[in-house]
Amino acid sequence: MSTRTRQSIKVITARRLPISRHSVAILLAFGLVVCGGRRREETAAPAASPTAAVDTGQAVATIAGAAIPYKSFERYLTDNAGDETEMGEQQDAIKSRLLDQFLEEQLLLRAAEKLKISVSEAEIDSYMKEIGVTEGEAEVAAPEGKEVFREKIRQGLVLQKVKDEAVLSKVQVTAGEVEDYLKKQPELAHASRRLVLRQILVDDKSLADKLRATLAQDPSRFEALARESSIAPDRGQARMYNEEDLPVELRDPLFSLEAGQISPALELAQHYVLFQLVRKVEGSDQDLDEVRRRIRLEMFQKKGEQALDRFIADLRKDTEIRVNRPILQFNYVGEYHN
Repeated sequence: MSTRTRQSIKVITARRLPISRHSVAILLAFGLVVCGGRRREETAAPAASPTAAVDTGQAVATIAGAAIPYKSFERYLTDNAGDETEMGEQQDAIKSRLLDQFLEEQLLLRAAEKLKISVSEAEIDSYMKEIGVTEGEAEVAAPEGKEVFREKIRQGLVLQKVKDEAVLSKVQVTAGEVEDYLKKQPELAHASRRLVLRQILVDDKSLADKLRATLAQDPSRFEALARESSIAPDRGQARMYNEEDLPVELRDPLFSLEAGQISPALELAQHYVLFQLVRKVEGSDQDLDEVRRRIRLEMFQKKGEQALDRFIADLRKDTEIRVNRPILQFNYVGEYHN
């Protein structure tokens, strides 16, 4: 199995399922859009049909009287919770947030039935081909079997179709809105200055001063000393920084350097850092069409998130949701109060 295939399977089993390929705007706007105003990875564990007979005592919740099996939420929790290093209230909050997300995605799946939205086997096959996963690889990679793997893909595609058809299709960004945005933030049309820097990060000022003295005599030793002494992961490799990404207190001293020069030992977050300037990249005017395109996508994303929030709120308002608190293995502190 190729590295790319293994990565693709990992993406699916981690519930980072696909989004609509119909427009770039949708791609950028809703890759991480989630229910209830939070950004989350978007798909659900295999859900029970609203008409399925499930023992309500073993249900994590009921939606409009239909029981949602606890096992479905367990799968979802396993796929989304990550490690459990957090303890106590923090762990309760994380699991509560995931339960809220799970229930809201169940609402979207119910909405798909009303909207007569479905995903064909051919669409699943097409997606698997797109990510480079064969049926045999899915069988090997998915602990619960190929069909569960395909069902996860199906539900991710269904969720996105609901968002596309019920939400995104109604979102518009006009040319006038884009121009107004650009007028309010004219700096977007001008690329920021950038610096290419090497750094040596240490936690002892005396060591920083000693290194600075050595480099004052021979700046060419910067990379070698960084490999020996720096606790930063880059070990002295050159990196480019946008001006706005640099701490405010570092901008003037760093932009005052000339190529090859070494900064004084600068204190930063209880550490000491030496920089060597490799080169400066001055700002320049941006392609206005490209700037407008980025603004349009940003505005589309914001409007889309707001529209999705409203859509979910309407579903919640019209649907009774009851969480089965006694069955939960954590203290539920979420949004659904019985």
